[in-house]
Amino acid sequence: MKKTILSLNCGSSSLKYNVFRINNDLTVTPILNGNAEEIGNPQRSTMTFKINDEKNKYPVPLETHEDAIHEMIKVFRKNGITKESICAVGHRIVHGGPVYTKSTLITEEVKKQIIELFSVAPLHNPQNYIGVEEIEKLLPGVPNVAVFDTAFHGTMGEEAFRYAVPEKWYKEFLVRRYGFHGTSHLYVSKRAAVLLKTPYNEFTCITAHLGNGSSITKVENGKCRDTSMGFTPLAGVIMGTRCGDIDPAIIGHVAAKYASEGMDKYEAFEKTVKMLNKESGLMGIAGTNLMQDIRAKALEGDEQCMKIVDIYCYRIAKFIGEYACTTDNLKAIVFTAGVGENEWFIRQRVLEMLKAFAFEIDNEANRLRGEEVIVGKGRFAGNDVYAMVIPTDEELVIAYDTLAIGYLGEKAPTVYPFEKV
Repeated sequence: MKKTILSLNCGSSSLKYNVFRINNDLTVTPILNGNAEEIGNPQRSTMTFKINDEKNKYPVPLETHEDAIHEMIKVFRKNGITKESICAVGHRIVHGGPVYTKSTLITEEVKKQIIELFSVAPLHNPQNYIGVEEIEKLLPGVPNVAVFDTAFHGTMGEEAFRYAVPEKWYKEFLVRRYGFHGTSHLYVSKRAAVLLKTPYNEFTCITAHLGNGSSITKVENGKCRDTSMGFTPLAGVIMGTRCGDIDPAIIGHVAAKYASEGMDKYEAFEKTVKMLNKESGLMGIAGTNLMQDIRAKALEGDEQCMKIVDIYCYRIAKFIGEYACTTDNLKAIVFTAGVGENEWFIRQRVLEMLKAFAFEIDNEANRLRGEEVIVGKGRFAGNDVYAMVIPTDEELVIAYDTLAIGYLGEKAPTVYPFEKV
């Protein structure tokens, strides 16, 4: 069998994996992908994989991420993918802190940095680290590559990433804006430049990654200059279960209320922060984090759901408007991820709220799904601006970074094969 690249994404209770075949021209082709769900809940955990356009799903008790990775290796073996064929493994690592602004080969020093950031990204980095440790045991000697969610945002200037907090917080506690979904913003901005036939280093756009987690990013001349998520993925626009931007004094206010009801002060604080991450956003105001359900009810005439759609879309439009006013030669607004790619009405409402652009929406194109498509055209500051939908492919970015760093011994690409027309 030809050599392969494995990309791995260990979530809090899930494991996503993709296998890519390395072609003779050093491009990659996806051959198998899958995921394990409900890890830690063995009565409900499942393994899913897709190969040759055939999807397979079966129940399997998965107590830990280690169990899921061992089950993944079984899936490979049953489908003719040997451990010996895997020549490098790319790991999605959510937080790289201020040190790692590019994908990098995983060494003991890199692992120490990932561990140091456990307290900053407690829901992600520990699980990401488990994936690295387990793969090192199962595939000894195979290079592992860290592809950081924060890396693409490493080109932000201090005007964008510094918070107005005490210097000690910034220098010793590393409190600053980092941003996330970097591989997604990188991929869709590069693809948008290709579609609009503009060199990437001259391309300016605003990318909207809208899913259960959401972030908006300003890309100027091919570099990230600002992004809506902050020190953690809690900041920015309204998300599935995360609140997005709020007055930070709310945390102390609500924690004090819980403490006044007899709860321990630390427990009250922990409960408040947890609720902002897990029980807020759409879940908090609508009772569900599924935008498709909220949108369906809104279109059926449910006034409360329509209000929720507008609250959600206004926050997105506001970020886009702020970024547009601080850049020149804007060429595109790009929608991606689960909501951004699939919810035509959300795109329509966001574009309608961007009144200064006067977007003309192509309703037929806007209702397409799964395609790279221009859905509207407007003007801002004397420039034509296109509204676009680009399905994201974070795994492909991980695969190419891993191919370059882990297999070829080079740096991460500056130009990717998917940038070629």
